[in-house]
Amino acid sequence: MERKKEMTIGDLEKRSGVRRSTIHHYIWYGLLHQPYKTGKTMAYYDHSHLQRLEMIQKIKMDYLKSAKTSRIPLDFIKHKLMDSYTLTKEKGAADPKFKKMNGGPATKKKEEIIEATLKLYADRGYYLTNIRDIAKAVGISAPTFYHYFQDKRELFVEVIEYVVRNLGLEIRATIEQEKNIERRHVLMFQIFYKHYTKIGEIINQLRAGVAIGDQWAKDRLAKLYGEMTKNLAREISLGIQDGLIRDVDPELNAFFMILIDEIALHRASLDDKYTLNELMRFVADMLTHAFLTEKGKRAFDSFERFRQ
Repeated sequence: MERKKEMTIGDLEKRSGVRRSTIHHYIWYGLLHQPYKTGKTMAYYDHSHLQRLEMIQKIKMDYLKSAKTSRIPLDFIKHKLMDSYTLTKEKGAADPKFKKMNGGPATKKKEEIIEATLKLYADRGYYLTNIRDIAKAVGISAPTFYHYFQDKRELFVEVIEYVVRNLGLEIRATIEQEKNIERRHVLMFQIFYKHYTKIGEIINQLRAGVAIGDQWAKDRLAKLYGEMTKNLAREISLGIQDGLIRDVDPELNAFFMILIDEIALHRASLDDKYTLNELMRFVADMLTHAFLTEKGKRAFDSFERFRQ
């Protein structure tokens, strides 16, 4: 990071109009990421800190326009900041240092961080994994981490995006040339099986957040399932149009199918008792008797062979 782009706490205080005690409080609460420290008493801030403070000030002003109180809960500000994240849009694109992330070595390093983070989540979960752990696993310093991500939560958003994007790309590339609806469903199950280790870990971490009342985790879990069921819901709609699948809500049907797949794969991860074909036979049995019309059962006749 170039020194001329860095600011002391005094510089940041003057440029943002926010008192340093408030800035320190925001850092402690997690609304701002840690500055780059060069010693016990010296730390430097960059443009992303200023940009974040401007976002916080805007959220506060919008809140005061309609609220009956001047006291603004920090949780409200945090959730508003998190709401600006999506599964498909990268945060911080306006900051020059983030523009460098679009390709080349920087992108490769971000993917290394994401892959290492997934392994750490498997060991200790999102809530117990800190930035120091992640930096150590990748072989970088904690301050260097902030060259790639604003904070731990932004990293988690990109982990979700990374896994879902790879799943979606492989599904679309694999099934777009396959005309047989039965074969497409089998291929989708196989791809889901291939990616389940990473997807399942993310789902577990988000569910843990939902269990402790984290609204951000609940919103992200809903978005994640939405992304996962999108292709399947489209296939189900085609099956309904062709009279192969009973006329039930495609989105709910897709969600149900994903959960069945997830349950089967979770069971398989516990030991080696079941093979992939045995899992597919179980799922085929459930789906055949739950959703297919008589015409559909004939079209998916190998499902019946699986069952027998």
